Amino acid sequence: MSFRGVIPPVVTLFDEAGNLDLALNKRYIDELLSRRVDGLLLMGSSGEFSSLTVEERKLYVREMIKHINGRVPVMVGVGHSALKEVIELTHYAGEHGADGVLAVSPYYWELSEEQLYRFYSILASETSLPVFLYNIPMLTGQTLSVELIQKLAENHPNIAGVKETIGDFGHIRQVIASVKKVRPDFLVFSAFDDHLLPAQMIGADGSINGTAVFIPEVSVALFNAYQRGELHEAELQHRRLSKLMDIYSFGPAFFTAMKEAVHQRWLSEPAGHRAPFDVYLADLSEKVAGLLQTISEKEGVE
Repeated sequence: MSFRGVIPPVVTLFDEAGNLDLALNKRYIDELLSRRVDGLLLMGSSGEFSSLTVEERKLYVREMIKHINGRVPVMVGVGHSALKEVIELTHYAGEHGADGVLAVSPYYWELSEEQLYRFYSILASETSLPVFLYNIPMLTGQTLSVELIQKLAENHPNIAGVKETIGDFGHIRQVIASVKKVRPDFLVFSAFDDHLLPAQMIGADGSINGTAVFIPEVSVALFNAYQRGELHEAELQHRRLSKLMDIYSFGPAFFTAMKEAVHQRWLSEPAGHRAPFDVYLADLSEKVAGLLQTISEKEGVE
């Protein structure tokens, strides 16, 4: 299965005690799939992989891929600071039916270009799965350079693309211009919601964006409208998407607000959080409800 279009980086749902709730996650996955998303990313940053043990991550990935059952392509985040764990998680994802893996660069220490190249080269040699680079300098502390991405793409056919969670739109433009010149099949996904339209206009292949985890129909409508050449509709959806980005201001760990939005839209159970993220804004629920009400009343998105 190939990746393209809108791929929500799904949040991971817990019960009120902070335990992984597999049944609730399956219901949530079905809500996303009913809104015609093009794929799913499990265990990305929004999926709070850093809050789970390796065994919990394996359990979640195994059960969710089984539940998705081939309905859409599945990308699995294998981020870890230890390369051996990244390789183990990659093998596990492949054994259980993942269509690709997303690997964030090692965090904590700053790495040289040569060390980053070594990290991704070893991972690519360990799997036949498509490997997607994950560029998120706000959390790793360093950017994957255009030159590094191009070198990896040229030398490793199964390094299939990149997720660009970067505020510098010029970087995305340079990656598309430089890397696709030598690897036309290399896939570039934007991540910030307000990059979806402009990135698509210069050749990006889709978006793995945060608001798609709780209101994917706006992103899906935008992507499809642009593909059909309906620029007025694409612009309308772009404005809606930009308004939804207020959710990123509701606390530093943005997945907390996104999970609240998922529960308010689709689930009757209260949102559960795992410490230390069970400490959040006292008015988080009200802020999220206000955002959802605004997008419903003023923009007509139920």
